[in-house]
Amino acid sequence: MLRFPRALLLVFAACGGPSSPPVDAGVPRPLHGPAESLRACSSLQSSGAVTTIFGAVDRLNALPLPVSAPCFVASLPRPLDAVATLSPISAQPGAGRRSPRVFLLNSGLVVSVAHEGAGARLIEFAEWTEAKRTLKGELEVPVAARLPHLAPLEHVQRPTGVTTCGVCHRNESPHPSIDGGYVSEAYRPDPTTNVPLTEVSSLHDGCAEADTSDRCLLLHALFDFGELRQGAFSRSLSLFAP
Repeated sequence: MLRFPRALLLVFAACGGPSSPPVDAGVPRPLHGPAESLRACSSLQSSGAVTTIFGAVDRLNALPLPVSAPCFVASLPRPLDAVATLSPISAQPGAGRRSPRVFLLNSGLVVSVAHEGAGARLIEFAEWTEAKRTLKGELEVPVAARLPHLAPLEHVQRPTGVTTCGVCHRNESPHPSIDGGYVSEAYRPDPTTNVPLTEVSSLHDGCAEADTSDRCLLLHALFDFGELRQGAFSRSLSLFAP
């Protein structure tokens, strides 16, 4: 699998490489300790970075069942770069400033999660295969059983031989070496819809340590287990325009 400089980032809509340096002032420290329910998940950070879709499946399979989106996020090593967006145009839309969609910019792989709404039932993946194209997949959460490697790719397949991602992402074609995998163009969200990570951190500070709502658990997973840095999408990628 090809690897690209972290300067190349992606956004995917149906289903952003490096990000900018940390925010100058830094993201505020949390006002409470780590969420106890996610401590076991965060222990998997020592297993290393998740850089491919198959690697994401391996991480999910190593976590205690059932695996929630917050549990998976807590397992990702830090520091971790992120971009939050209000964009409603997606199979995983943002749900307003209180609950934006968040892209986690791992090296080689972008993971997308949502705090509330229909998109909160999914973890979405996009793996770089070329400078501006990605292999895409998704899974429903919570994950209740061990998964085969192809599960995220199978979840987006349609009977017609293409994927749900191909509805919006142009020039979809079969992956050259992964049976059932499809590659298509990568996009970036409209910057006017982005939410500064400092603002998302303030949302986290508003969640009590014992708050076990899905929304607050995801905020805890993002901010309680190491440094989360403000990321950025490459300006070389096209804006998403359905």
